[in-house]
Amino acid sequence: MTVKEMYQAVLDLVGLENMPEDSGIVYDNEKEVKRVLAGIDMDTTMLLLAKQLGFDCVAQHHPAGILNPNTSELFGRDHMKKLMECGVPINEAQKLAYEKDKKRRQGMHSRNRTQMRDVAKLLDISDVAFHTPADMLAERAVQAKMDALSQKNPRCTIQDVLDELLTIREYQDALEGQQPEVWVGSKDSFAGRIYVEMYGVGAPSLEEYIACSNAGIGTFIGMHATPEVVEGVKKHGKSNLIIAGHMASDSLGFNQILDAWEAKGVEIVRISGIV
Repeated sequence: MTVKEMYQAVLDLVGLENMPEDSGIVYDNEKEVKRVLAGIDMDTTMLLLAKQLGFDCVAQHHPAGILNPNTSELFGRDHMKKLMECGVPINEAQKLAYEKDKKRRQGMHSRNRTQMRDVAKLLDISDVAFHTPADMLAERAVQAKMDALSQKNPRCTIQDVLDELLTIREYQDALEGQQPEVWVGSKDSFAGRIYVEMYGVGAPSLEEYIACSNAGIGTFIGMHATPEVVEGVKKHGKSNLIIAGHMASDSLGFNQILDAWEAKGVEIVRISGIV
């Protein structure tokens, strides 16, 4: 495959017309890709290792920074869309989403966005990063499981949700201490309406969680959450919060991308956090 074909395969897999700003081609040396070294987090050392071991390309889940500035408005839209899916009124959803996006964009202002590209170019090795597409795939897979569970058992409990999560290989194989856990609520709590939140570049803010909770979400499933969010959701007292795990959830989505490339004949070696 070429790097451009790998890129298009991701768009096709996720069903996107345009690549989100945190995903895409870091550097393309325009040579055929037969072997890929892939990891959740990769750095310049990994680029050097890949070159020494004879790989043609490095693939990472977490990018070093913005790759596609022309699609920067998508993040605010994503959070707004997800809030509205939960039942939050459009006017409230817009204010919450774009305030979060403003803070995220300010945080990106000082990031070094050229380091990986510059080193990859010097080493003559291709580099790609796919963040939001992988997270979207993970979210869809988990949400489908939860929808089926709720339909089968409308009075399902948090224990039922945990049991269903652990039917997914990545969660089964997560390292000890990184498997799905209940952070707000108890295992005998009724789940209510279950909403999976795994893409949008960063977990929801406390304000977003509260708005969705007030709109009727009974249980949130996310990758990670700050202590402030956990305490805030607990104090709000309406919803449960399950943290599925960061590395396992990232792997669930990223593995689908890597599998698609493998199906096209590319050899993939998984390291650096991939479950």
